[in-house]
Amino acid sequence: SALVMDMLTFSKEREPDLRPANLNRVVNDVVELAQVRASEMHVELAVHLAEPMPELVFDPEGIHHAVLNVVSNALDAVADRSEGGKVEVQTEYDGTYARIYVRDNGPGIPPEEMKNLFRPFVSTKGTRGTGLGLPVSQKIVVEHGGRIHVQTHPGQGSCFTMELPAVFPLTSSPPK
Repeated sequence: SALVMDMLTFSKEREPDLRPANLNRVVNDVVELAQVRASEMHVELAVHLAEPMPELVFDPEGIHHAVLNVVSNALDAVADRSEGGKVEVQTEYDGTYARIYVRDNGPGIPPEEMKNLFRPFVSTKGTRGTGLGLPVSQKIVVEHGGRIHVQTHPGQGSCFTMELPAVFPLTSSPPK
């Protein structure tokens, strides 16, 4: 079902279903969903939610899907560690942007693979990967007017940052 959802999301032009929602709740739901898989893999999965996080306008299902793809990739990245695999998910709000960080202590991404990171159907996971997860996540974030940044250090891990412009419901004003 995840493959079908990725293919549908990637292949069709769609407008995000924008509505007021709580980004921390969406991110926490992703972490709770991924926690079972992380436990089975003996990977520590931690979440650090920014407080306060104002209610923002975004597509909660779309962002859930984007974050879940990135968290799943991070879990895959640390799966081969003999011990001490760790994935951290963090939110941040600075008044202008809301950010979601997904950090792992995996092997990092080789420089020669960086140029293909967001190309559809390119995967380094062999038969386990479709090559749609990151392109779909990027598409969803871009549909929100945001972008994804990637920092990687071979042998030390990677950090994916999903940066979304803070859009507030019409009935509220931006928090200071």
